[in-house]
Amino acid sequence: MPESLSPPFLAPGDGIALVSVSRFGESAVMEQAESWIRSQGFTPFRAPNLGARSHQFGGDDATRAADVNWAIAHPEVKAIWSIRGGYGAVRMVDAINWSSLKAQPKWLIGFSDFTMLLGHAYQQGLCAVHSWMPIQLPTSTSKSVDSLADLLRGRPHVLRAPAHQLQRSGQAEGPLVGGNLSVLYSMLGSPSFPNLQGCILALEDLDEYRYHLDRMFWGLRRAGVLQGLAGVVVGSFSDMKDNALPFGKEPLEIVSEALPGAVPLAMGMPFGHESANEAFITGYRYRLVVDSAGGHLSPL
Repeated sequence: MPESLSPPFLAPGDGIALVSVSRFGESAVMEQAESWIRSQGFTPFRAPNLGARSHQFGGDDATRAADVNWAIAHPEVKAIWSIRGGYGAVRMVDAINWSSLKAQPKWLIGFSDFTMLLGHAYQQGLCAVHSWMPIQLPTSTSKSVDSLADLLRGRPHVLRAPAHQLQRSGQAEGPLVGGNLSVLYSMLGSPSFPNLQGCILALEDLDEYRYHLDRMFWGLRRAGVLQGLAGVVVGSFSDMKDNALPFGKEPLEIVSEALPGAVPLAMGMPFGHESANEAFITGYRYRLVVDSAGGHLSPL
């Protein structure tokens, strides 16, 4: 895979557009997002249909895609930030004007269900941002909040993980890709599934049964997409469930056993559905070092 194109980092006064690619956003969330954007010296823009509702979605599929395309075309907008996750990005991803975004790259920002757009952007040769979203602002750590502001200014943070009994020592370099395991699994066989050859794979998830974690990893393994990884970084696997008859393995044991044994593996990186959700650039080259002190993920 050729090196991904990095959009220009932001300068003071640049615009950040708020969109909804999945679930609808509440007005209070929009307001706190706008306030934060202004506090960082940038200019907030609400997409024309932000706040629309179609059942659980932030407007119908065409409406949500139209808002992203509006932001792509807007000359003052330099970054496009999803108000929240949920479900729905898969229904509108193909209606985004990707050719226009490639012609004038802008940062796509989000995580969770937004993994769909992160993966598709990588396949289009574009860097994007895996980050906390406005709905998480009240509960995010200050380090997480600062990580997005610094990244947008061109200073992406180093991510660090504590030592963990399931980690695997080693070093690797490659594009950092991935995000939410469930969404990644749902992308198998589609044009949006990122080519993982030579990549450092980032994984996190929320609210899944342990047997389903195992099923997803077996699906990925049998599809052959985990072969050729350079390394793996694991964030939080939050609110995992089990059946009355236990599956018999802890969530991170399932993760560890599913991944190729020859690549470095760091556990407990600060990203996912927790208060620690530090921003990183997908498609950007990182160096992963895992040793007795834990994991160290540095942008190159």
